[in-house]
Amino acid sequence: DREPDAPAPDQATAGWVRLCRESKPLIAAIHGACVGVGLSMVLPFDHLIAATDARLSARFVKMGLVPELGSSHFLVTRCGWGRASWLALSGDMVSGSEAASMGLVDRAVEPDVLFEAAHAAARTVAANPPDQVRVIKGLLTANAAESDLDLVQRRELEALHAAYRSPDHREAVSAFLEKRPPRFR
Repeated sequence: DREPDAPAPDQATAGWVRLCRESKPLIAAIHGACVGVGLSMVLPFDHLIAATDARLSARFVKMGLVPELGSSHFLVTRCGWGRASWLALSGDMVSGSEAASMGLVDRAVEPDVLFEAAHAAARTVAANPPDQVRVIKGLLTANAAESDLDLVQRRELEALHAAYRSPDHREAVSAFLEKRPPRFR
């Protein structure tokens, strides 16, 4: 799938992005500077929370370099074409608040509640059935750039049929009917 003379992705870098997308949900709490590869490392995470005074930059261009670790994909996915282009082409530094307003991070919070907010987000996700969380993460990864909507729907329908047969679905229905919190495995 590569161009004939194109170098293969470095094993370590290709492995990092794959690990992030195939692992349990990952939530980043960004405090201080998150620059260059530091930003690239968290872009494939599932949820990014930055301190309002954090400093973020895809400043590869300032160092005579180009984006890495799939950041040219994830910047566009997170921010849209125009904002991603500006971040990558200018190398500008943005605050956590600015990063949230442009979609680079999912939200910004005051520095003194950053880790509390990240832990609360993790608890929210962890309260859900782990098998379905894993499958949803896989669907989001596979379908994010998929233009064939029939394929997207086939993937979802296959996963939905499996979910209907799962013990976690039965527990969720029982908990709803019994008006109690579900107890997932």
